[in-house]
Amino acid sequence: MRALRTANLSPLARPLFGTLAILLAFSLLTVGFRPTVQANSSAQDAPDAPQVAFPGTNVGAIPDGPAACNAYGANRDVAFAVTGLTAPLSSMNVVITLTPNHTWVGDLDVRLIAPGGAPEHVIFSRTGATTAAAAGDSSDVLGPYTFTDTAPATPTWWQAAASETTGGAPLPSASYRTSSPGEVAGGGANTLMLPVFAGLSTAQLNGTWTLRFRDHCSADTGTVSAATLNLVGATPPTPDKPVDFDGNGFSDYAVIRATGGSGTPVNWFILSNSAAGTGASNTYQWGANGDFFVPSDYDGDNKTDLAVWRASTGTWYILQSLTSTVRTANFGAAGDNPTVVGDYDGDGKSDLAVYRPGAAAGNPAFWYVLNSGTGNASAVQWGNGPQTSAGDFVAPGDYDGDGRYDYAVQRAIGGGNAAFFINQSSGGSSTIQWGFSTDTVVPGDYDGDNKTDLAVARYGTGSAPLFWHVRRSTDGTALSVEWGVSNVDFTTQGDYDGDGKIDIAVWRSGQAADQTYFHVRQSSTGISKSIEWGLNGDYPPANYNSH
Repeated sequence: MRALRTANLSPLARPLFGTLAILLAFSLLTVGFRPTVQANSSAQDAPDAPQVAFPGTNVGAIPDGPAACNAYGANRDVAFAVTGLTAPLSSMNVVITLTPNHTWVGDLDVRLIAPGGAPEHVIFSRTGATTAAAAGDSSDVLGPYTFTDTAPATPTWWQAAASETTGGAPLPSASYRTSSPGEVAGGGANTLMLPVFAGLSTAQLNGTWTLRFRDHCSADTGTVSAATLNLVGATPPTPDKPVDFDGNGFSDYAVIRATGGSGTPVNWFILSNSAAGTGASNTYQWGANGDFFVPSDYDGDNKTDLAVWRASTGTWYILQSLTSTVRTANFGAAGDNPTVVGDYDGDGKSDLAVYRPGAAAGNPAFWYVLNSGTGNASAVQWGNGPQTSAGDFVAPGDYDGDGRYDYAVQRAIGGGNAAFFINQSSGGSSTIQWGFSTDTVVPGDYDGDNKTDLAVARYGTGSAPLFWHVRRSTDGTALSVEWGVSNVDFTTQGDYDGDGKIDIAVWRSGQAADQTYFHVRQSSTGISKSIEWGLNGDYPPANYNSH
């Protein structure tokens, strides 16, 4: 049953809302927007990407240089096998220990080389040598030494070496900045390491990095006993937490209530959710009867913002939780579908987006996205026809796990079957058969791998059971669950138990006016949890992106 798949409601919205026509009335009055309860405006910082330590292999003695002291000996190449990083590189340092110590630091040339042989950066080289013929500083090198762009500007590596007046004493173990090579006047100046490697792509970051040691003169030797390359990549994509208005990692229980005709204000009733159970409730007046409800994290604070889109003017009204300020923007036109909002540019903020279906079967459909990072708009052709059985239904999500939304549609392919056609932001496209053409798309990361899984809900007639069919991206296996009742339930998938996986859930209306419940199948335990919230005739915003 796919009635109203072109609107922002579940298949049962029409009989439940009756004359309210929450999303079908497009000639709307302008209403005031104000929260009746002030939201918590304290910002929650996005999680930082973790530092990943890559231990060096092939440590050992540094081959001695020639007696003539006019060239370098053979290389000691310490290798770091770097995997799992996402560009851009945001921080880095390298830690070096030499045991037994290497005498006469002026002999050594040490440089870090990216996978593939370039770029490379000098850590230190010929310390204290101001000409090619100079012997350089006689201090020993022991460590551990941390070379990082965030080290104090003084003392420099060369200054620390020069301060060792008792010949042969090791340089103090500390953090230093890298330095320009010697053999020239002015050598030994502080340099920065990160800018050299910051432009590497994800593919270029991952691979074998090399820390190369060379000795310039005979007699003074030493051994690299340990080395570690510490790297921090891009901030990892935040797992999708639908309708998490307080940003604590748990989807909240929320309903929207309209009490008047077209254009009159609507109220959002939000019951906070946490590991300890339900908490405080807040009520907000936001939007009008007839708006599309499009809650998402538009300001990047990991909290869902109250948001609506008004088709008559193409206007977005967003209450930004980060600052408790109102953002308005004109983007889209009547007939567009704004429920395709998501983070298409990977900056941690949902971008304004609309899907413009083709006018008839076979006519191309377009996605229009307003990039939150640059403010630039883009248009992508993907899909065709109207959002009916003669055309495609939208199914956006991060299917490739790169932190950016992919353009995707679900299409009837004959015999009652359907396939997902996905334009991947990481490159290429894929087509996967899944579900029936009459199913409802219920996007989400059900297996917790930060990738959107192919998922559909199958409504029957009358009080027939509601079935969920999920294709796990981790291994391609199917999860099939009977959950809900066809003629009374809205799909409201979300992470209600805070385990990083989307839970199968419904909100049940059509009962007594004061007996409406969220029924959640918790992914962490498989146990059912029921929370009474809302009144008969309300609309659960967790359903907004079910198509």
